[in-house]
Amino acid sequence: MRFVLVPGGPATLGYDGSRFQPVPDQVDSYAESADEFGLPPLTEYVDAMTSPERSVEIPAMLIAVDAFDPCEIPLAPDDPQVLELVASAGARRGTIKAFRSGGGLEVEFDQTGEVARAQAVRDVSYGEALAGLADLNLRTTTPDEWEWACGAGAATLFRWGDESANDGYPFDYDTGPHRETNLWGLAIAQDPYKHEATTERTIVCGGDGGSTTCGGSGFFLGWLTLATAYRDKEFGEWLASDDGYADEILTRPVIDLT
Repeated sequence: MRFVLVPGGPATLGYDGSRFQPVPDQVDSYAESADEFGLPPLTEYVDAMTSPERSVEIPAMLIAVDAFDPCEIPLAPDDPQVLELVASAGARRGTIKAFRSGGGLEVEFDQTGEVARAQAVRDVSYGEALAGLADLNLRTTTPDEWEWACGAGAATLFRWGDESANDGYPFDYDTGPHRETNLWGLAIAQDPYKHEATTERTIVCGGDGGSTTCGGSGFFLGWLTLATAYRDKEFGEWLASDDGYADEILTRPVIDLT
């Protein structure tokens, strides 16, 4: 894992919807969604879907550049499981997967047909995911730490500003401000399907599991899921319930400096 130093100190987190000055395309997109789903005025909705503005004290820490999934276990190219899957599939391009009770196996090839990456994927609970980090002498971020790490002090709706694309969802764009690392060099809030767990079981950050995008709820709503202070309370509570399910539990590992 690669880590970067995230400075600490007094920080203002959260978002006040009254500060948001949408461009016409965002207004039009939201109006269509509001009409279809019976949503409140834009400012009210943004307020409801972001954490409240607040002042906190954040400690300096080392935070992982990329999110980490404790459900994934890297395997060597010559691991017997990998060799068996490659032999049975007979494929030497792209990615092949095998599924079994409790998990699976995934092998990715490079352009020469050699194994570039292999991993076992297991089903784990939220508690097991955090325990996996603890085994590495790591922990995941608190909600406040995640917001601070993501926004890097920006007071805008998104870490890159207030504007968002008007003709597609984040998932549709391979390039753009959401695909770039933030001011502190973190690859964060890039894909709404890649929501991250925090120390608060019902609070996830950086996405909504792709439910807004998959449901075709509207482009602005799809981009809003990448807002630094975005909070989908219902989604978080569902994930924490007995009915909740996620095929990966992404965490943002932290190394404390105190």
